[in-house]
Amino acid sequence: MTLSMSRITALGIVFLITAVGCSDGCGEPEEADEEAPQVERLHFGTYHVCTLDDNAQIWCTGDNAAGQLGDGTTTKRSHLTEVVDLGPMTGLAVGYFDTSCAWNDEGELFCWGNHEQGVLGNADEDSSTRPVRIEDLPPIIDVTLGAYHACALTEAGTVYCWGSNRAGQLGVGTGVGPIVDEPQKLEELESIQKIRAGGEHTCALDQQGTIYCWGNNDHGQLGLGELPGTTTPEVLIEAPEGALDLEVSFRHSCALFGERRELYCWGNNDYGQFGLDDLESRSTPVEIPEIAYVDELAVGGGQICARIDDEVFCAGEVLRPVEVARQTGEGYFFTPSQALEHTTEMWSGVLAICGAADDRAIACRGVQHQDIAGDLF
Repeated sequence: MTLSMSRITALGIVFLITAVGCSDGCGEPEEADEEAPQVERLHFGTYHVCTLDDNAQIWCTGDNAAGQLGDGTTTKRSHLTEVVDLGPMTGLAVGYFDTSCAWNDEGELFCWGNHEQGVLGNADEDSSTRPVRIEDLPPIIDVTLGAYHACALTEAGTVYCWGSNRAGQLGVGTGVGPIVDEPQKLEELESIQKIRAGGEHTCALDQQGTIYCWGNNDHGQLGLGELPGTTTPEVLIEAPEGALDLEVSFRHSCALFGERRELYCWGNNDYGQFGLDDLESRSTPVEIPEIAYVDELAVGGGQICARIDDEVFCAGEVLRPVEVARQTGEGYFFTPSQALEHTTEMWSGVLAICGAADDRAIACRGVQHQDIAGDLF
């Protein structure tokens, strides 16, 4: 699927949101805002999409039952609508479900939408249709959102987490309850350069190339073997030294290692996304053969894509039921992606991996059952 960036307003976003699963329909298309921004990068959850424009403003569209569009209402939108009460922002994160966050140059963090299980990080707030400042945080440079938890990376390389702790995904040990509605510092972590959240697990990469994971391990997504899970950060086992990059999806994780930038993955493999010609999960990192010298890595729900030189290779079926996939016995390998072949940058979503193309279009793999390329309009 290829979306023109100059026209990704009403019709384009309606199509995208519906394809990834708009609940009970998105309603009738509304008239697009004539001042809607040029879209350069989409951040999308299951039912809503947000973007940061070239004027440092946040715009969102899609389902809005919990106020995740941040426009002061709970009205579904079929075109990009500007988030209210925000100044210029430098970063944006969208959760798997119905929470959104953004931060500014000063490292101040604002979130809006569903406050279920404390994910808005404020004990005094209910779900909010407007951005809420997350207090008691040092200046932050990145945020990652899971299903119902959040973690922030600070300028100093430390990590704070809050929200649901049902599976230990906050990494703060056993001395707290299943819900933590104020940011908690992970004292064991320092010099962190990247942090990523799955549905109920979290992983971090430090400056020395060590990967730590914690939370739910029901599919092996922590890379710690058959351990059921952990409430504190644990070092990835049976992995090479010197990780260079880290990406995490709902129940699987991947990283690049060594001078050859070799791809290793672990966790759920129900859609053949590891490209190993099987549908078996892995509880420790496994090397993906022939995927090396990776320039860019994108990991989405049920799929993985790697850019090598000027070509994008992908594996995994996105929307095919697991039962059907197992019955067919079809092979699963990394193959060139037609949908992403002209992109220059990739980013991951819940049910799609998308990228910006040279012709100022946005192409997506996985919005439907297979690679789809072509002009939406």
